[in-house]
Amino acid sequence: KGTPAFYLHGWPSARVQAELMHEIAVEKGLRLIAPDRPGIGLSDLQEGRALLDWPDTMEELAAHFGFEQYHLFGWSGGGPYVLVTAQRLAHRVLSASVIASAPPIRLFGDQDLFWVYRLLIRLRRHFPTVVAMLLRIGGAFIARGKVDRLPLRWFIGMMGPEDRRILSDPHFFDVIRRGILASLRRGARCTLSDADIYLAEWGFELASVRPLIQLWHGKEDRNIAFSYAEKMYAALPNATAHWSEHDGHYSLPITHLREIVETALASVRRQPFDGS
Repeated sequence: KGTPAFYLHGWPSARVQAELMHEIAVEKGLRLIAPDRPGIGLSDLQEGRALLDWPDTMEELAAHFGFEQYHLFGWSGGGPYVLVTAQRLAHRVLSASVIASAPPIRLFGDQDLFWVYRLLIRLRRHFPTVVAMLLRIGGAFIARGKVDRLPLRWFIGMMGPEDRRILSDPHFFDVIRRGILASLRRGARCTLSDADIYLAEWGFELASVRPLIQLWHGKEDRNIAFSYAEKMYAALPNATAHWSEHDGHYSLPITHLREIVETALASVRRQPFDGS
């Protein structure tokens, strides 16, 4: 019975990532809906999907629940989905929060991405079967691994201090771990089809996004460099920047979750529904 809010998950992840928002959503009177994207978790694969297909899905979801307007929260890979929804369905958006967002790689390039992501992009373009194999192997390690064991300990060691702190917490690590495993439920091919969206043209200009965007990013983000957030902020016509000096990719949305939600709720007054 709460105010509608959609949580759009990152990559590789799934709906279970929204567990991180459950308590604050209940406290603030939000009805939190966290859909698996096509091919992820419980959702069927949609062949040939593009980012611009997502607003139609959002319209169907909103109609199913009887929502006229809703809040949007997108972490990492969920960021582009918040932006395309805000661009195409501005009249539906109560607030739009984009947290440590994936950038338009075709426009900004991949030079400032985490080196693991850059490697996967190169392999995806030239050796797609290798990437699928690596995802399956990675999933097997994550399924039985613990944060203090290799290769997870090695991977987490490459993060900044705040990210290492968050990922060393068993609860937060388990939510992130289960999100990754859920993303692989239908197989690596489906997980990769979700990743391909980030490598393609988004199909719209950031300058055409009308609603106010709350843009959050940590300057110690080693997955998606802060330089991308600066470029996105410069391109968006109506955005408020929230930069954190010490946070990284994982610590920002978890440590500052209350502030993110309260800022979103406070911003609604500046965006009345006009039905256009």
